[in-house]
Amino acid sequence: MADSNKPLYLRGLDAVERLGNHLPHPFWLFCLLIVATVLLSAAMNAAGVVVYTPETQVLRRGGQPGLQVEGGPDFEPLTLELKSAAKSGKLVNLYLEVRRDGQVVAEHPVERDALAHLEVDEPVLHTPGTYRIHVVARPVAIPIKSLLSAEGLNWAVLSLVENFAHFEPLGLVLVMLMGVSIAEGAGLITAVMRAVALAVPERLIVPVLFALAACGNIGSDAGVVVIPPLAAAIFKQMGKNPITGLLVGYVGATAGFTANLLPAGTDVLAMSLTNAATGNEPEISVLANWYFMIVSVFFLAILGTVVTHRLVEPRLGDVGGPAGEKVAGLSAEEKRGLAFGLGAVALTLGVWLLTLLPEQGILRNSEPDQFWRSPFFKGLVPILFTLFAVGGLAYGKVTGSVKRADDLLTFMGDAMKRMGPYIVLVLAISQFTEAFQFTALDRFIAIKGAEILRGVGFEQYPIPFFVAFITAVAVANLFMGSASAKWAIFAPIFVPMFMSLGYHPAFTQLLYRVGDSITNCVSPLYPYFPLLLGWIADVDKERAKVGTVLAYLVPYASVLLVGWILMLVVWYLLGLPVGPGSPIHM
Repeated sequence: MADSNKPLYLRGLDAVERLGNHLPHPFWLFCLLIVATVLLSAAMNAAGVVVYTPETQVLRRGGQPGLQVEGGPDFEPLTLELKSAAKSGKLVNLYLEVRRDGQVVAEHPVERDALAHLEVDEPVLHTPGTYRIHVVARPVAIPIKSLLSAEGLNWAVLSLVENFAHFEPLGLVLVMLMGVSIAEGAGLITAVMRAVALAVPERLIVPVLFALAACGNIGSDAGVVVIPPLAAAIFKQMGKNPITGLLVGYVGATAGFTANLLPAGTDVLAMSLTNAATGNEPEISVLANWYFMIVSVFFLAILGTVVTHRLVEPRLGDVGGPAGEKVAGLSAEEKRGLAFGLGAVALTLGVWLLTLLPEQGILRNSEPDQFWRSPFFKGLVPILFTLFAVGGLAYGKVTGSVKRADDLLTFMGDAMKRMGPYIVLVLAISQFTEAFQFTALDRFIAIKGAEILRGVGFEQYPIPFFVAFITAVAVANLFMGSASAKWAIFAPIFVPMFMSLGYHPAFTQLLYRVGDSITNCVSPLYPYFPLLLGWIADVDKERAKVGTVLAYLVPYASVLLVGWILMLVVWYLLGLPVGPGSPIHM
């Protein structure tokens, strides 16, 4: 069929594939971004470009800047306790201002640490009248630094190794995956998935498989690799088209990659890059998007089920071909191993919770309003590591998949071999991230971008801009499948930009993750797309063509993207927190 006779959406997907194939490897893409940062910083420095931080009102009461007081001879000194502001290293050039009729009538500089217990007793307040007391972080000039200057070259030479070694996401991801690799290598994760899939009624099999595939990202890529062929075998056993099962498992694992009932590696990675963009002020936790993602598992499963029954199954019909393998039930040994493995996980989790739930728990934050900022949640990665490791070890010992201690080292070593390309990529990502921040280009773009967004009405009409941002990320995801690579580019720009407009970093991260997740399933560049083609070819070679398969996937991507955006808009309008200690607004 000539290209001109193809449906428009297929021609569009062909164009996406051609363009995507011309993009360089992400490593070289980041190298190009580093070169662009060097040249741009030198040019802007030579031109004397300076950007000014916006004025920040630290003290607000009743939604209004400042605190209204009545002055007079009997004015009693008051004390302001701005404890959170006192911990924010981003607040500089602080002043206490007393205003009357909008004019500053008294002022003096304030040290940030003093905000925790700031006494206010200005002489002017003893004069009768109505005043407003403000605590203001006044604008500060930020010049652009050149990487081609003596200072820039010294920084580049002395910081390269440190930038790489101290790149926070690297250690977090590697530790998380080493724990997961033990449970995966021992067979615990696969056994859990099989047990759940075989236990549900036939009418619930599609939503359960969809949700199970989405939650499979807790085992890194285990969900993408394990669930689709398992779902195909279940569908074949039920007398249904196995290709439908492959699509359900694949879309659930890819389009729902960031939705989960439990914190996963994607949460760790996104959190670490977001905190790097904010300088940990404010610092978000691995649970930053947890509430939204829990609801998303069920919401996406419902949407995926509707698309499967209404749009995909009628087009697929019955397909012949070789009989699919029946899903084998768990053997007595596997059931026993599963009981011991999950029991070990529950016992280990119980021990960890003893450090959090009691009021005097050693990993609990002593401040009542800081429960979600406890060391327990900040250190959730090593805690999850122990859960996966202990569960995998117990399962492996019972089933015989772990015969000696060195087997655990083999599992972890194999996982690290698969992480080699990521570690190489981090060398470039870490240099770009730090160089972007050193030159102050991140703050320049954030401040100027915020000014533009205010100018075009972002603050009055934020929802269209949320949708535009999500859409831009979704399109970029077609060309660059690495979530960490894209967020490493976007986070230093958009997190500070949205913060300056009053939005919490956890909410900005959520906007990114929605856009980054859905279009995984329709990207021909996604690393597991060829695997899906191979699975479909085993059932029907005629249907295992890129355009044909993408035609099955486009309805999923379209409906899920629109539906997830609508869910986010409703969530935003209701003003619900997106996770523990993670509001929408600052």
